[in-house]
Amino acid sequence: MARAPMELHLKKYQLHKDVGKAPGVKLTTADIAKEKSKGGIYAKRALFAVNAKKSNHPGAEER
Repeated sequence: MARAPMELHLKKYQLHKDVGKAPGVKLTTADIAKEKSKGGIYAKRALFAVNAKKSNHPGAEER
């Protein structure tokens, strides 16, 4: 039986809320590492943040 394709459900600024920072503030690598260590959905959000930094989208060169 084939597996259904995985859908991506994002909540804007959820990782910021998890860390306890305002939406406009940049997350540090320490913040991301702390969330990764929690595991589960927190680690998935942190991994997505790391991958999003690498993506080629407008404004990426500012980082």
